[in-house]
Amino acid sequence: MSTRFEIPGWLAVLGPAAIVIGGLALGGAVFPISIAVSCVAAALLVHRPAFFAVAVQPPLITAIVVTGSVFLGGASILDGAALLAQTFPYLVGTMAAVAVILFVRSRLEARAKQRDAASHHQLVAAQPG
Repeated sequence: MSTRFEIPGWLAVLGPAAIVIGGLALGGAVFPISIAVSCVAAALLVHRPAFFAVAVQPPLITAIVVTGSVFLGGASILDGAALLAQTFPYLVGTMAAVAVILFVRSRLEARAKQRDAASHHQLVAAQPG
C-alpha cells in the first residue's frame, strides 16, 4: 500500500476539465497554460488504475471545452478552429510530458512492488518452522 498522496481517477479527470473551462473563460494565454498545468498535475497525483484516463485526457478535454464554447458560448466555428490551432503546440508538449510522467511513475511503482515482494519473501524464508 502506498503512503503517498494520490487522487482518484474521477477527480483526476474532472479537476483538469474544470480548470481548463476556467482557463478558457479567462482567455488569452491562460487557456493553454491551464491545460498544461492541470493535466501534468493530474499525472503526478493520480492513482495508478486511472493512468490511461489521464494519458488520453489532454486532447479530449481541449476538444470538448472548445466545442462547448462554440455551441454554448456563441463562438463561431472558425474561432473554435483557430483556438485549437493556437493551442496545438501546448497540447503536444502536454501530452508528451504526461506520457513521460506516467511511464516513469509506472516503472518506479513496479520496482517498489518488486522490492516489497522480495523483502516479504525474505521475511517468510527467515521464519523458523
